[in-house]
Amino acid sequence: MLPVAGWSRYIRPFDGYKQIDAKIKETFLANNSNLTFSRYKALFEYFTLGFIKYRSLHGALVYYPGAGSEHGAKVDALEGFARFFPLAATWLSSGYGNILDINGEVIDLIQLLHQSMVAGTDIQNPEYWGKIRRRDQRIVEAADIALGLWISREYLWPTFSHQERQAIVTWLEQVIDQKVYDNNWLLFPIITLKSLQGLGISNQKYDQVIKEKYQQYKQYYIGEGWFYDPPKGVDYYNAWAIHYSLFWLDQIDSQFDPDFIRTTHQEFLKFYRYFFSSNGFPVMGRSICYRMAAVAPMLTGTLLAPKVVSPNLAYRALDLTWRFFVKQNALQYGTVTQGYCCSDLSTLDIYSGASSCLWSLRSLIAAFYIDKFIPIWNLSPEKLPIEVSDYSLTNQSIGWIIKGKHST
Repeated sequence: MLPVAGWSRYIRPFDGYKQIDAKIKETFLANNSNLTFSRYKALFEYFTLGFIKYRSLHGALVYYPGAGSEHGAKVDALEGFARFFPLAATWLSSGYGNILDINGEVIDLIQLLHQSMVAGTDIQNPEYWGKIRRRDQRIVEAADIALGLWISREYLWPTFSHQERQAIVTWLEQVIDQKVYDNNWLLFPIITLKSLQGLGISNQKYDQVIKEKYQQYKQYYIGEGWFYDPPKGVDYYNAWAIHYSLFWLDQIDSQFDPDFIRTTHQEFLKFYRYFFSSNGFPVMGRSICYRMAAVAPMLTGTLLAPKVVSPNLAYRALDLTWRFFVKQNALQYGTVTQGYCCSDLSTLDIYSGASSCLWSLRSLIAAFYIDKFIPIWNLSPEKLPIEVSDYSLTNQSIGWIIKGKHST
């Protein structure tokens, strides 16, 4: 058996990381309610600094320290860009500005992202992201890249020349003819192509691919907001992959499938809102290193299911979740650790590399995005169900019972 490409590559944490890690922990865990936005701004700057410290020369690849995946070092580094990009995009789209001063270093976020995108889609550049093949991890990352372009469309897309835009579209359009796994992967080409349509790109193949894959995916709907996700069944992928993707499809095109998306979002949250507490949430399933993303549907629910999840409740769930994991050392070396709390490779799946855990940012991406519509950082928190009373609820569609004891 041949070794995975780049398996022996070792990335050292950047100089001064211990002070940076200690600072974000102190800042984010501060108990002053007047500092809400400041705390989340510090969190954004923490991840932006990590992105800058580990990025390649042209920025298309970001080599974070940690264990590699079965995909090889270059694809892991592509994840490093792709999974941070939507967070930067939502920061821009919410009007927070592109100029950052982090530890005395002035950064132009638009310039950085522009350079990364151009390098990654230039076939002559050594940082080119590569040809997309069947069941390729690049299909997953293409969705985040396309989504980031759509989210930041007013800020980043106009900076590209016609030639640069064509190279970006050409790279992303590779997903059209590629076979994907018959599970949540069906949603990734849909996100990519709908994002391109949202940027004003037209191709007669788009609608056919979108329709076929979406109808194929909907067969996995079980009921009460939950989807079966082969081959493992039901777990947090319903939160951080499935409902998260459906939310963005609704945002990109409000006429895409509004009744189904909004109804299933609402049904999902009726049960799911009981999962959260000040002590985290139940551990289960695959990819638990994405853990902070589990709260993402609470945020997206403020727009799609406001009768079930108020913005105040969503903020409380977000804040307690991030507080729990920050306190338990989930942030180290300027990034997210490979584990449930701190680094723990015994919990890691073989497809998760050092950058994979940045899917954890999806709850922050949702939060910064909805701030355009709801002033989430100015809200008073609403108590979670577990902070109010005991409960015992059953979801008949998936056969689960969740119980909460208020006193503990």
